[in-house]
Amino acid sequence: MREDRVNWFSKLITILTYTFILAPMIIIVAVSFNPSAAITFPPEGFSLKWYQNIFTGHTDFVTGFANSIKIAVIATIFDIFIGVFASLSVTKYNFKGKSLLVSFFTSPMFIPSISFAFVLMRTTASIKMFTPFTKILIGHIVIILPYIIRNTMSVLINFNWTLEDAASLGANPRQVFFKITLPLIKPGIISGAMLAFLYSFDEAVISSFLTSAKFTTMPIQIINYMEFQFDPTVAAIATILMASSLIIMLVINKLVGLDSMVN
Repeated sequence: MREDRVNWFSKLITILTYTFILAPMIIIVAVSFNPSAAITFPPEGFSLKWYQNIFTGHTDFVTGFANSIKIAVIATIFDIFIGVFASLSVTKYNFKGKSLLVSFFTSPMFIPSISFAFVLMRTTASIKMFTPFTKILIGHIVIILPYIIRNTMSVLINFNWTLEDAASLGANPRQVFFKITLPLIKPGIISGAMLAFLYSFDEAVISSFLTSAKFTTMPIQIINYMEFQFDPTVAAIATILMASSLIIMLVINKLVGLDSMVN
């Protein structure tokens, strides 16, 4: 009898949790198809006018989306190169100051974004060669690096280094890395890259400090739009982004397997 009560309570908590997570998403999707400019739920009908407004209106969301993708992709690729080799160095070798170096690599996670954005803005203000794109890119490279390092290190902690030693008997270091080490730590790299990319794409604080009229990212475009307009266009954007994220997750699950990314 007691086990039945526990199971019933667990099911109830699970249902409430899923409802809490999914209900806002369902409401946003439904509102995005509302023909009226008012934010109402349930919607009064069905219309794709707000999706059309994203591409044909005077909002310039497409440019903001392209800028956000460009920043996120470049920053993530750059940090994969840095993060993987940094993780290998601090995990494989023991040296003085190792823990301090790890703390330094992960410190951007614990620094308030607004403080870092202000410092970066003041530092780069007098350097004319730094365009808004360059400033935002530098900021994103710094703040997303810990996600790649921490996820890669979580895999390397249980890594069997004797595999590299055995492989090195008949292969050069480059072959050992690409044929042995990289395939085994790939789940950590991919999960870290995913988190880094999504965080960079969604980041608004640093971008708001360093953006300009000539270069704005998607989050800044949305904030600027909502200052003067309050219609379901933003809900339509959110729906497209949620659908895109779902497709990305399904593709990654097909190619790599999400289960391997959390083990």
